[in-house]
Amino acid sequence: MASHVVAVTRAGPKRNLRCWSELPLDVMRLIFERLGFADFERAKSVCPSWRSASRQSKPNNKIPWMILFPEEKNYCLLFNPEDREEEKLYKTQHLGDNFANCYCLATYRSWLLMDPSYYANSKEEDPLYIFNLLTHERINLLPTTTSDQRLDSPILWIDNKTKDYLVIGDTLVYLKKSHNSWKQTISQGIQTEDMVYKDHKLYCLTTNDELCIFDFSGEFPLQVSRVSCLEEGECVKLEKRGLMVRLPPRIPWHVQEVRMRKNVVVTVRGDVLIVRSESPFMSEKWNFKIFKIDYSSSKGLMEEIVSLGDEAILLDLGITVLAKDHQGLTSNSIYFTGDEINWYDTEIFVFNLHTNKIEQLPQLVSSSVSFSRARWFLPSFTND
Repeated sequence: MASHVVAVTRAGPKRNLRCWSELPLDVMRLIFERLGFADFERAKSVCPSWRSASRQSKPNNKIPWMILFPEEKNYCLLFNPEDREEEKLYKTQHLGDNFANCYCLATYRSWLLMDPSYYANSKEEDPLYIFNLLTHERINLLPTTTSDQRLDSPILWIDNKTKDYLVIGDTLVYLKKSHNSWKQTISQGIQTEDMVYKDHKLYCLTTNDELCIFDFSGEFPLQVSRVSCLEEGECVKLEKRGLMVRLPPRIPWHVQEVRMRKNVVVTVRGDVLIVRSESPFMSEKWNFKIFKIDYSSSKGLMEEIVSLGDEAILLDLGITVLAKDHQGLTSNSIYFTGDEINWYDTEIFVFNLHTNKIEQLPQLVSSSVSFSRARWFLPSFTND
């Protein structure tokens, strides 16, 4: 959508033509609610009346965007799948003098969980902080106090209005806005393989092939389910992240090594999936299998599914999105970063379950630009 509107009139008798800025409010609301992120921001700048209408609208923000973190740069590049054919990248403003030295651990909506102490040249006393990519709001977090309070692949959740937040670490330590220190869940000692947080529930896949579900809606988290992940009546032993599996002897070692990974995914409908992936060493090929878990009993039987229908998996967010009606997203596909299976950390790919083919995204990124990481996020809007 254009960023301005020009009224054109024909010569001749005057007609009672209305200006675009005088459209009824309910009509403008309908317009704004059909717009994606970029067009919504452009439309806000048309005129004062359109900006006023945008404050009372809920735009279509279901399209995930990609964040690219250029190395040694204090800004990010954003990629909108809707602009894929136009080959556009959006550059953010300056995000702080020390942003280039920070590492993005997790995202939630437009919020990033940043670690200033991740790199060797960082100051150890710098705390973790939550940062809004669009508004530049920053919330410093309390430091962890012990070595077992790991935050290698944490969970981030934040309420955009109240700024209530929740951060959950790999060892199930957690921090809320109201806390004066990090807390430990009752299930101390669980070794997590992957975690997803949705609708105040934490879905935790352990290295022992168990699915644990915790309810964080109350003052204290409660474990509401714990099941073993089984396939066709037998225990499925999924390998730990980065494990190298040896094949029969007399095969060169560099051919034998296989990288394996497992992820937990919660669908739009609330179903829980386990995604198994593997990649041979020095290969750009991946194999995926998807299982749906029935956790209604103590034995969570896993049923393999071969199609996602109209949905697509965003593996690093652990969710599915409806892709059928969104330009730029391919349904029945898995969007993943190489980091998810320990390969090509800065690349993002799409695996099509129908064709079993993989495509790299976005192809428009210049090979001369070096990135430290790439992540998906769902833009959240502020009606300013």
